[in-house]
Amino acid sequence: MAASMIGNQILSQVQNLNSVKPLYQRCLELEKVLKNTSTKELKNVLPFLLENIFGYGQNPGWGLDLINRSSNSQDFDNLRRLLAPEGTLLSLVYNLMTDSFYEFPINSLPMPTQHLIEDGSLPIFYANKLQYLNFGRPVIVLNAYELYMFHLAYHLVNPSVQRHNCNWSNITDSLYPVLIDDYLNYFLPLNKDSLPKMPTVQAVVRSPVVHSPMAGKSFNMPSSPPSPQRPSLLKSSFVSAQKQHAQTAAVITQGETTETYRSDTLIQVFTEFWLNQNPISIDRQSFSHTASPPYDLRLQRGPYQYWFENFMPSTNHVRLVRMLVKHVHNFVNTAKPEVVSSPYQSHITSTLDEFKKSLIPYIIQKKLYTFLRHGFDRWPLDCSFRLLLETWLTYIQPWRYIYSKSQTGRRDSDVGDHKTVEEKWFPFVEDNLLFYTVLYQEFTQRVFRMDLTTQFNACMLYRANKVYSLPNLSNMVFRAEREMCSAIRLGRPGSHDLGGSYISPETSVSLHSQITELEKPGFQYCRMYSEEMIHMMKAILGHIEVAKQTLIAYEESVKKTRKSGLAAILDVSSWFQDDQSMGDMSPSEVKKVQSYLDTAASNICYIFEIETHPYASKQMSSPNQFEQSSFLESSLLSNTIPDCEETEDGFTLTPHGRYQLKNKMRKFDVVYQGDPDLQPIRSFENATLVRLFHQFCNFINTQYGQDIQNLCDRNDLIGQMAQVYFAPLLPFDSKLNSPISSRQRQALQRPRLSLRLLASYRTLVYLGLFYMILTLWWGVGPVGFCFCVMGLVLLYGFFSAMIHRSKVKND
Repeated sequence: MAASMIGNQILSQVQNLNSVKPLYQRCLELEKVLKNTSTKELKNVLPFLLENIFGYGQNPGWGLDLINRSSNSQDFDNLRRLLAPEGTLLSLVYNLMTDSFYEFPINSLPMPTQHLIEDGSLPIFYANKLQYLNFGRPVIVLNAYELYMFHLAYHLVNPSVQRHNCNWSNITDSLYPVLIDDYLNYFLPLNKDSLPKMPTVQAVVRSPVVHSPMAGKSFNMPSSPPSPQRPSLLKSSFVSAQKQHAQTAAVITQGETTETYRSDTLIQVFTEFWLNQNPISIDRQSFSHTASPPYDLRLQRGPYQYWFENFMPSTNHVRLVRMLVKHVHNFVNTAKPEVVSSPYQSHITSTLDEFKKSLIPYIIQKKLYTFLRHGFDRWPLDCSFRLLLETWLTYIQPWRYIYSKSQTGRRDSDVGDHKTVEEKWFPFVEDNLLFYTVLYQEFTQRVFRMDLTTQFNACMLYRANKVYSLPNLSNMVFRAEREMCSAIRLGRPGSHDLGGSYISPETSVSLHSQITELEKPGFQYCRMYSEEMIHMMKAILGHIEVAKQTLIAYEESVKKTRKSGLAAILDVSSWFQDDQSMGDMSPSEVKKVQSYLDTAASNICYIFEIETHPYASKQMSSPNQFEQSSFLESSLLSNTIPDCEETEDGFTLTPHGRYQLKNKMRKFDVVYQGDPDLQPIRSFENATLVRLFHQFCNFINTQYGQDIQNLCDRNDLIGQMAQVYFAPLLPFDSKLNSPISSRQRQALQRPRLSLRLLASYRTLVYLGLFYMILTLWWGVGPVGFCFCVMGLVLLYGFFSAMIHRSKVKND
């Protein structure tokens, strides 16, 4: 009874810290409580403490994702010290590992794991954690260290934390990623020959599941039970080493078993919560660049039918996954190579080296593949996909992450990216073939739906193909695929192709095994260098060429509107226009996009050995072809838009066109040509002035729209000057590049007042400079300045009208 009362006092004391103390002082007080209280008294306080710090349910915790070093260094440093790998809280956790076990709610586990447990299946990772209470209710029972890691990993995917919508601009400045990096460096050290020693405990610590070929992976769905004789996807030498490790694990001493326990648990928990949120079964069944079957989130399993929620990771989530992949590569590459001095001697591999070798194939590989596969299939078509792309490229380039004491071992630059990939990496390419083939094909499908005239999309296409163009990499992928499909006659372009983009009974069992491990039943595999893939890459080259010609057409149209000599000086409108930019891109950025596209096209031709001349020499017939052709005409010529018909409401899809659009067989190349006054406020504009001018012009156009129309219809000089000031947004002789209705077109062709140019910062600077010149040289005041501006505007309208009248007479 006394112990219970003391425990309640400690619990109330910890609860009171949240309401009255600021965060840094709360950490100091909590450290005092943990140091001055016995472990027995803190036993029942630990679950509440972890839920309070990391958050659970509707409680976001202490907001670890919102704390950064630059804005609040005091909170950052104190909380980092409290949660450090050798900090006060983890010291308590180590002491409680002896005899304390806690329950973790099943509804907080990833959805695929929940359904496996509900069906009676047993994921290997939970083999020694799953227990059944009264009435068969399953519960997850964890020791103190496992409970801590579960809460730490769950914090990233906690719905209440994700509502913060926090975007880390610098992960080295935010607390949560810094903590993750601290744990990775401590439990997976790069510069040490041994893992940190386990704290001295009195009782036996429950060890994790040994790394058998099924360790770290969930059982397959009951609809396709694994065969007991199924061969491994790894090389026989590597598999035999792992099997030997699994067989000898039973006789390992307690000290050797606990050597990798904490490191193994850390990685297992991170991959479970961060990479296992979506099952591969809800992803696309087959690869096809012309059609995709509809997504079906239902999964029929026996008498039950589940609806999986589509979990989309945040950008912060993807950043941490990439951090994890990079550190794992660095850690695995520190394994000592096997040195056999004599054929009569067997090399004894240490437990740590065995752990390093089994880390990727048995823990990381499958769940990371599912994570990337789902992201490639579902991620929005915006620039944020670059994070997921770089995560994939990080995993397929382990040679970039070789730790050395003279370097940090973490490289994000492009230094050395053009070096030849050494042959020693061929086993990795072969063991991860689907990462190099299937995911590349998935990325290629996205390219058809991307606007390659934007810098981010062009850069992503450039980055992916730059990696595959590394010397010897494409050759290794080709050899790995050929060896794994050795029964089928494969060849480079020009050789005889037997067709069939599916796994036939003749295919090598090694590829069968890899597909069975990573993909769902019924998956159809398309060979990387098949005729179908070559045809797709030629279509990608055509897509690149269309984007390049679009950029060229824009540049030519901009050059055509520029004036030179005296005309440029007298053209007052050029003072208030940004003729040097294409939309939001400057001329230098346009050149960079063109460079990305040119390099990407060259790399594709190199990877797939495609001749370049049919695509590199295509030019448009004239620079103004883009301007003079309508949307429907130019699209029908290129055969890229769905079938549609022109009606009073604009272009309308036919039933066949809807089918083409739904199955991504064709798409609209839509170019915005609406009201420019309704475009989003740009960074070079004053938001307040834009809104005020829009309200003022909207009032004038609404109240005096008919009078403006009558004024512009006059044939005298006044009418021609009015046409200069009230020019319609869309001239009558122009043709549309976007499918809009006839009502919208008539609205855009009506004369109206627009003053948005005056909200540009450049315009305001020019007016300010003009006012300073008039004030300093001639002493003109504000009233005189307004009359001068009005006079210049009238002169501009007068000369523009006279020039227009002279042109009409000459015609």
